[in-house]
Amino acid sequence: MNRLFFLPLTAVILLSQSCNKKDDTSNAPKAAFSATGYEAQVPCSVSFFNTSSNASSYFWSFGDGSTSTEFNPVHTFSFIGTYPIKLRVTGPDGVDSICKILSVDKVPAANKSAFSYFSDKCIGTPVGIAFKSLNPLSTNTVWDFGNGLVNTARDPIVQFLLPGDYTIKYSSAIGGVRDTVIRIIRIE
Repeated sequence: MNRLFFLPLTAVILLSQSCNKKDDTSNAPKAAFSATGYEAQVPCSVSFFNTSSNASSYFWSFGDGSTSTEFNPVHTFSFIGTYPIKLRVTGPDGVDSICKILSVDKVPAANKSAFSYFSDKCIGTPVGIAFKSLNPLSTNTVWDFGNGLVNTARDPIVQFLLPGDYTIKYSSAIGGVRDTVIRIIRIE
């Protein structure tokens, strides 16, 4: 008799657990991308590499009024600035989107330091940011990220753990003369 009681009870528990589970989202689209080419001064052609999954259509917004529906678009940024790059993907099981920040600059003169960067998200922390030195003549680089981190790599990748305004000081030697550029980056 005890066995007969436990079998229906077990079936009810298993059935209730399966009903309470959220739908399997393994086929839901997931937006993802990377970028290259922002290490050149403006105007620069940036290549975007779509690494999304389970998607069949793509909508890119480049933050300067331009859009694309290509899988891997190349977009030219003609003016210095900071642009939110958004990718919205659609698949049979839904929609997903992602936003990353791209900042492009120009080298004002042959003896000046300059940098661009690409952030792995628009809002939220932690956030990883890849910095690129723009002047090919720059040597002996020193980066102060305003968060206690100092780095001497030419093109560092840094993670910011907290929101806030960070004063980025980038210094390099060009022709034996040290030049420093200072920019403030807001992490939200």
